[in-house]
Amino acid sequence: MGDGTVVECDGPGTVFSATFDDAGAPSPDCGHTYTRTSTDQPHGRFPVTATLTWTVRWTTTTGSGGSLDSLTTSASRGVRVREVHALVTDG
Repeated sequence: MGDGTVVECDGPGTVFSATFDDAGAPSPDCGHTYTRTSTDQPHGRFPVTATLTWTVRWTTTTGSGGSLDSLTTSASRGVRVREVHALVTDG
């Protein structure tokens, strides 16, 4: 995630829906929250790489089946974090 954190997620994730109306809501199954800004990073951004590995296995009703070789893809982007909010509560 560029800040020293590695996030590993299992499964396909949450299916996108146009009805998601809270962009600030945490991920329902896999996510990351930055706890500091990226101002001290090169170009003011955290370097983030996302890597996806696809594995396909199948079976038929007759009991035959197989698998494909895994396929891995990745992409990188710089993520700017300009502001980090904190909430202090008593107790």
